[in-house]
Amino acid sequence: MIVAIIIAVLEALAIAVLIFLMMRKNRSQERIMKQAEMIVKGKLNVDDINLENTDNVVLARAFNSIKNNLMTFVEATKVNVVTLSDAVDVLSESVEANSKGNEQIADGATNVAIKTAEQLELVRDNLTLIESNNQQMMEIDSAMKSIKDILDKTVDISKGGLENLEDFEKDMIAMASDLNRINEILSKFNSEIKRIGEVGDFIVEISDQLRLLAFNASIEAARAGQAGRGFTVVADEMNVMSAKTRDGMQTINTILKEIIDSSRMVNESITNCENTYNRSKDTFDTVNSSFRSINESSLGIHDKINDITGLFEVMTDNSDKSRDKAENLYETAQAISENTHEIAAVSEEVAAESSKIGENTDALEGMLTGIQNLLKQFNTAIVPTEHSGSRRVKILAMSMLDNDFWYGVRKGALYAQKELANKDAYIEYIPLIPDKIPLDDLVSQTVQSAIDRNFDGIIFPGFLGGSNAEFRAAAAAGIKIMSYNCDCSKEIPRISCLRPDPHEPGILGAKAAEKQLNGNGNVLMLTGDLTVGVNVERSEGFKMKLKGSKGMHIVDELSVPDNGDEVYRIAREGLEAHPEAGVVFLTNGFPLPVARAIRDTGRVGRTSLVCFDHNQEIFSEIKAGVICAAIGQDAFGQGHDPIIWLYNHIVTGERLDEFIPCRLSIVDKSNVMSLIEA
Repeated sequence: MIVAIIIAVLEALAIAVLIFLMMRKNRSQERIMKQAEMIVKGKLNVDDINLENTDNVVLARAFNSIKNNLMTFVEATKVNVVTLSDAVDVLSESVEANSKGNEQIADGATNVAIKTAEQLELVRDNLTLIESNNQQMMEIDSAMKSIKDILDKTVDISKGGLENLEDFEKDMIAMASDLNRINEILSKFNSEIKRIGEVGDFIVEISDQLRLLAFNASIEAARAGQAGRGFTVVADEMNVMSAKTRDGMQTINTILKEIIDSSRMVNESITNCENTYNRSKDTFDTVNSSFRSINESSLGIHDKINDITGLFEVMTDNSDKSRDKAENLYETAQAISENTHEIAAVSEEVAAESSKIGENTDALEGMLTGIQNLLKQFNTAIVPTEHSGSRRVKILAMSMLDNDFWYGVRKGALYAQKELANKDAYIEYIPLIPDKIPLDDLVSQTVQSAIDRNFDGIIFPGFLGGSNAEFRAAAAAGIKIMSYNCDCSKEIPRISCLRPDPHEPGILGAKAAEKQLNGNGNVLMLTGDLTVGVNVERSEGFKMKLKGSKGMHIVDELSVPDNGDEVYRIAREGLEAHPEAGVVFLTNGFPLPVARAIRDTGRVGRTSLVCFDHNQEIFSEIKAGVICAAIGQDAFGQGHDPIIWLYNHIVTGERLDEFIPCRLSIVDKSNVMSLIEA
């Protein structure tokens, strides 16, 4: 790659020398000769030769083409150096990390081998324990089954005991009922005996009255004499009968008394039986409740034993599986132990290869250094001063990062970082990517951070607003401030501004439109946010140039925001409303949505776009005829040059111009093929 670059550079130099020699023969081409001398000296950042003021247009055009192609090559090489250098840094870090990783892997593999051997012993011991546990679990399972059988019998016995108790309870209830009936009968019997006693007393009373009557009859018979003898006999008989009746009743009373006494004893016995039954009933209830509790507990234990038996079966099954897995683990551990030694050997080989890659990376870095040294021979932009500062210089550079132009700015800033890497300088590039924080707040925080960290310089796009107070505070703290792309507010005390000529981009756009329409046609203008200075300046320059062209007319001017979807919508509506427009002129950074609108409205070949900024997609659209010209504002230089200018100013103290011009370039069909990547 380096050889090809050197050959290309030498060829360009040879061509330049030939041109220089040819130009010397023609005194009318002194300007071309002077520029050729500058190119021979490696100074490529010279203006193009004005074709209108030269006698040899073909030669001047060829000179401009060679110079521009060589400049494009050199700047593209700078961009590639940044890209390749980033890749080399990443590769170098990866190789170093990989090398350390391989060493760690080798050490780890050895440790793994040792630990694997220990693991084998542990697995073997674990297998022995699993076998022992399995045997113990089988014995426990057998014992649990025996307990289960005993509990089954206990449950059956408890169930039978409950049934017997229930039968006994029924018999006791029946016997209690019978005793109650007997007690009732005895009570009734006692009542009857009392009534018999009452009748006996009545009979004794009658007997006493008969005896008294007989006694009265005997008295009366004695008074009557012989005539009353018959009454005397009757009275005697009545006395005899009364005595017998009394004697009989006494016997009956004795018997009744004995019956009553016996009945009382039976009644007391029945009462005692009832009391005993009641006491027995409480005891029976307690026994019955105990039997039921025993039965319920036995059933619960029976269920738990069943559950435990099921769990033991699962545990036994798991133990068998665990034993199988432990055996597999043992086999796997053996295989790991065998393979670990192989891994360690392979890791050592990989570490050796990583060392070779590291050597190649160092060689690649050396090659990049050689390319950078070679590029220093060609001054396409400002170069760092050779002076050395008395202290370290710290510069902070900011840019947007939302389209291809700003990606080019970023690459320029990174290349400036590399150019100043061997000097006592610290260049910090900050891409402004508003996410959760608004852009103005993000800029304010960035500026404040530079103040807090005692930076020497701040570089920022001039259109960034909303942070004037912070910039003034930075200037008051002695920080040098420089703007680029466009000028900033007059409130900010910046020392210089690197930017294109205010109206030149718009003028170049108007020239490109005239060229496309051969000086006669209609233009549709799409103007970006007019609070951004570049949009105003491009628009004014475009209109200023077209005022002097009688055949060119602006049919409409539409405002478009910085939003791709909205740019597409407005561009499409404008094309549909103005089919007569042969050129669309766009001032902001969203050309591809406009190109898509031209395609979608079927205007390819009838309408083309004049836009700003360069990238491969835009070059492809130029080749396809959708875009007729793209004006470049040296995105790489806008990222690179302010850093070098400000560094040189801080180190040397040399005053900077208030405005430093930025180089412009146009890509159209005449030169696009040399820029399209294969």
